[in-house]
Amino acid sequence: MTPVEFQRARRPEQKEERRVHLLEVTRALLSENSGTPVFGLNELARHAGMTKSNVYRYFESREAVLLELLREEGDLWYEALGAELSALSHPIALEEIAEAVARTATARPLLGHLTSIMPSIIEHNVSIESVREFKTSSLQLLQDAARFLHERAPYLSISACEEFIHRTIISITGLWPLSHPSPVTAVVLEAPELAAFRYSFHDELARVLLLLLRGLSQESTNQAG
Repeated sequence: MTPVEFQRARRPEQKEERRVHLLEVTRALLSENSGTPVFGLNELARHAGMTKSNVYRYFESREAVLLELLREEGDLWYEALGAELSALSHPIALEEIAEAVARTATARPLLGHLTSIMPSIIEHNVSIESVREFKTSSLQLLQDAARFLHERAPYLSISACEEFIHRTIISITGLWPLSHPSPVTAVVLEAPELAAFRYSFHDELARVLLLLLRGLSQESTNQAG
């Protein structure tokens, strides 16, 4: 990608433009590197046409940029999932829910990648305030998604819907790296006898979520009875 050059932002709208630009550059860098955050703040600053000290005016670290990008990805995924679920007949079947979640998550590889490295990388070089803000917004998104799911599938209790969304994130965190191994591991797994370790993110996620939904559905029925 071709670096651009920016003058120092002075007005509030200019500062917001710089933040958005840094996020867009980060997206491009992650895409060019197959989703691996191999770049440092110096490289980000260079591609953004800024100095490293200027980047610090908008984000406290590279990880803070990734955290904000993850928040955006979560919002976009929720919008896409909501659109898919809204298009389905009411009430939605368990299989349809699992498939819609798996399909929309698979369509956003950056969401999968950033979610998978959130606990091990992203949350290790950011302030308490940044993490608290991110967790608070994530909790609100989880609750909004759970309420929406409950409206579309009322046979699932609101608590069951909240648990489903929460465990969906856990499943993505674990399944994404397993289904996207390193180049060396991918070569090793080409051996027929190691086929059991080759995972399809979409298929595995859909299967795990369907099993989870069946259990939560039964639990909701028992509680209602």
